[in-house]
Amino acid sequence: MDVKSILDMKGDTVLTVPPDLAVIDAAAILRDNYIGAVVVVGPDGGIVGILSERDVAVALPEHGVNIVGIAVREIMTEDVITCAADATLQQVLDIMTTNGIRHLPIVDGDRLVGLISIRDVVNNWLGALPDAGADVRRNDAA
Repeated sequence: MDVKSILDMKGDTVLTVPPDLAVIDAAAILRDNYIGAVVVVGPDGGIVGILSERDVAVALPEHGVNIVGIAVREIMTEDVITCAADATLQQVLDIMTTNGIRHLPIVDGDRLVGLISIRDVVNNWLGALPDAGADVRRNDAA
């Protein structure tokens, strides 16, 4: 299975934010959409960064309550690692583990075409196994 297969199943919609958006507004987007990262794009639609929950958590002790008023560009990760849609799941896992990242923008040349998370990879990897999840027990049964 490759990245394109994951995008075909989950869809290629990617929430993006501009670099001048306030961190508090970006955090609300993360919360409201139950996601761990948003891609930061410039006026031309090109990737200029990525903002993850981790970026917010790392910046919070430094900025304190002032974090709500600062722009995403001040705390985002600028060195964005990407991959192409024809990458295999093994290649994606290698990229993620080698670089300590959980979200990977997918590009076609310079164009953003999707975003996958480690959860997407694991869920699809497990789905490819016979009887995946058959013995999963949940603690929410009372």
